[in-house]
Amino acid sequence: MAYFLFRTQIISKSNRSAVACAAYRSGEALYSERDGLTKKYGHRDIPPETYILAPKHAPEWVYNRERLWNEVEKVEKQHNAQLAREIIVALPTQLTNEEQTQLLLDFCKENFADEGMVADIAIHRDKKHNPHAHIMLTMRPFNEDGTWGQKRKKVNGKSVHLTNWNDKETLLKWRKNFADKINEKFKEKGINDRVSHESYEKQGIDKVPQIRLSREAYQYEQRMKREAEKQGKPYEPVTYYGKLNQEIQRINQELKALKQKEKVVSISDYQEEKSLNETIESIRKNASLNDVEKASLLLVAKRAKSYVDFAVARRVYHDLAEGNWKKKIDSQQLKLRALKNVINKAYHVYQQEPKQVIQYGFHPGKFNEQLREKIAQLKEMEKSFENELTKYEAVLKKAELALEVQKRLTEEEFRVLYPHAGADFRIEEKYHAVQHFKDTGSVLPESEIPAYAAKKEQEIHRMPTFAEQTRNMYQSLFVLNRTIQKQSKERMEALKERNFDQAFEASRKIEQCMLRKEKMSKELEENKAVLQAILSEHYGRDVFITNTAALLRLHELVERGESSKDFEADLRRIHVSEQQKLERMPKPETEAQIMEYQYRQHVADGLLEAIEEAQRANDRKKYEKDPTKKRQRRRYRGQEFER
Repeated sequence: MAYFLFRTQIISKSNRSAVACAAYRSGEALYSERDGLTKKYGHRDIPPETYILAPKHAPEWVYNRERLWNEVEKVEKQHNAQLAREIIVALPTQLTNEEQTQLLLDFCKENFADEGMVADIAIHRDKKHNPHAHIMLTMRPFNEDGTWGQKRKKVNGKSVHLTNWNDKETLLKWRKNFADKINEKFKEKGINDRVSHESYEKQGIDKVPQIRLSREAYQYEQRMKREAEKQGKPYEPVTYYGKLNQEIQRINQELKALKQKEKVVSISDYQEEKSLNETIESIRKNASLNDVEKASLLLVAKRAKSYVDFAVARRVYHDLAEGNWKKKIDSQQLKLRALKNVINKAYHVYQQEPKQVIQYGFHPGKFNEQLREKIAQLKEMEKSFENELTKYEAVLKKAELALEVQKRLTEEEFRVLYPHAGADFRIEEKYHAVQHFKDTGSVLPESEIPAYAAKKEQEIHRMPTFAEQTRNMYQSLFVLNRTIQKQSKERMEALKERNFDQAFEASRKIEQCMLRKEKMSKELEENKAVLQAILSEHYGRDVFITNTAALLRLHELVERGESSKDFEADLRRIHVSEQQKLERMPKPETEAQIMEYQYRQHVADGLLEAIEEAQRANDRKKYEKDPTKKRQRRRYRGQEFER
């Protein structure tokens, strides 16, 4: 059964802005007359598809999104008025983008616009597997002359709605109509699938529904899932409802297994016509590929120097997407950006204080001549970079296409072996299940596929753990800071010797390091937030320290099972250990030894700062009033005193 989502919510004036909501969903910058601010929510890689549908007697201005929602906020006077009804629907991935859009517009016209509502529609396709639409609906009808109508009127002393838009029956009708439209489209296209607006119980499905997580719980679960993937560990839910949903999934799998036992599928019946081996082999032999797909597979085979299957295609693609060629492209791009920044900074400084351009490696008296030389050098570098980037993107695109072909072939092979399997398996799991059959000639039980695939993935490649990635970033930032200091000294020496070319090159390197540092610092802050959350859960208190080395060492103690569960005691323990390591280090002589010693000293200083930070926090806490304790008072001659 296909996935069905139809969720509604009310946008209230008491805590939200209709203009802001419309700006976020449409991706447009909209001015709000209520607070005088322009609502804008950043750039989207894939801009939303937006439409406005309205009843025939609505005024022309409703098609102006900014004016529409400003007029709504003006006509709704009460501080807690209902500004809009929002409906969020999932669009069926079995349909093309154009078919999804047409289905949605037909549904909105029939159920909303023709019934008197203005429907502001935004289709989001940021994630291929999750196309969905936000539909914002007006709550107040229009009169025939295009003016706003009334929502309610008094009948026998009671206030009643003039429309049925808020009725439960109307919502159920909308849900059913949307499901019916999807099923009609499936039938028209010959898709053997369906959706239902009803619960599992009403549909007669022997399955337990999962519990919808709050936004905060969902985001936390996703963060923990990404961390588990980075560490190469199986993901385990951490929130209460996340764990409950995992248990529900286990129950549903057991129900599914019991149901399958009732109707045993005999492989021998299938093998009478054609053996599984022959069928699997025929999939790749008889695959219908176009010339572009064949060329892409040939390119991957040449780069891998081996037969191409899903694992090989994936390895080649990842090598291109994240390997040395990509790093070279990124380095060239960063070098260009740093060069541009230095030239721009020097130019702006020259307009204000010509003598100050010397700090960027320019001679004040020869600035224009040097500037032309640097711009010509920049253009030459840009041309070379564009050629390299074009070549790289063409190869990457072919590798991506080859990977998609291998995914398709693996899916077909998996369906032969597991004709009744659900859609819960990842492509990596399907690949390893197929490979198991090819290697052993036996079909792996469905329940064993995830664990088997996880083990095989670990054997193929070991990804650095989350803590290792964080430690690498921390060390890289230390090296970057050291490089910036070194280049600053070299620039000063070059300026003393009036060597402007050397000073300019030092300025470019400093700028390049600063750009890398800015990007890496943001990533490190995100990782530190995850570490703080893990440690807070372990110690049962807020771990607020910001020093990366301290967070990493505490996390290491927890992972090894050596933590004392006492936050301050663990901090002091690792500080003593680091100081002892520092004292045992031999006197540094080579450049590498000097850097290692300086890094160890940097870590030890950071641990000491973390201990002092924790102590200061504890001192502050002593003098804070505990809001959970009741005040005890006593009276003396009519006066009250706190104890």
